[in-house]
Amino acid sequence: MKNRDNTLKAIEKFIDVVEALRGENGCPWDKAQTHGSLRMELIEEAYEAAEAMMAYEEKKEADNLQEELGDILLHVIMHGVIAQEENIFTIEDIVTEITNKMIHRHPHVFSKEEWEQQEVKKTWEQLKAEEAGHDRNKVRPLQGIPKSLPALLRMCKILKKADTVYEKKILREESIEQIALLGECLKHSRNKTQQEKVMTTILEHLCNVAWQDNINLEELLMNQAEKVIEGLEQRF
Repeated sequence: MKNRDNTLKAIEKFIDVVEALRGENGCPWDKAQTHGSLRMELIEEAYEAAEAMMAYEEKKEADNLQEELGDILLHVIMHGVIAQEENIFTIEDIVTEITNKMIHRHPHVFSKEEWEQQEVKKTWEQLKAEEAGHDRNKVRPLQGIPKSLPALLRMCKILKKADTVYEKKILREESIEQIALLGECLKHSRNKTQQEKVMTTILEHLCNVAWQDNINLEELLMNQAEKVIEGLEQRF
């Protein structure tokens, strides 16, 4: 990385700023924040950063992306400072842990051994289980998928993880057949409870097809929402 010293100085200055905001003569709002109070704000900032990434891919304009990544960094440092105040862990602990994790999970990069791609993929889950301090056969990997994820994304991750860890395969072809059959049921049903049950099952099967075909349903629906907005605005 070029200008490493300047980068480190910039990060140190930023930490000083956040500590000052939390300090005795700091900002009342910043001083009042906790890990819990900032949770939803971090989620919102992550979505805004994701939107800036999409805009960059389309227009190659980086200004908004730079700003949004700065907002994410603010949250990381803010949580680190709060943890330091509470004597839980430090910003240095955060950086050290993620550094060690990346080295541990990438033996094909940081060791002298040669690795086949298939071995790399197989070892990933085993290494994660080791980090968690669990035997791979006893760990409950599905519990580690955050509940705060968007529902479609979380379901795709659950199905993918189940297939990888438990070898619980829901066949793509069966899902496609079920979607068609359930669609017919939906046309003829007027019972709300039944409709909800059918829609839920259709969504599950759609997620199964999507992850197997490497399709991002969350992104598709976001893009479609923009098209709907554009279409409606042209009509009115």
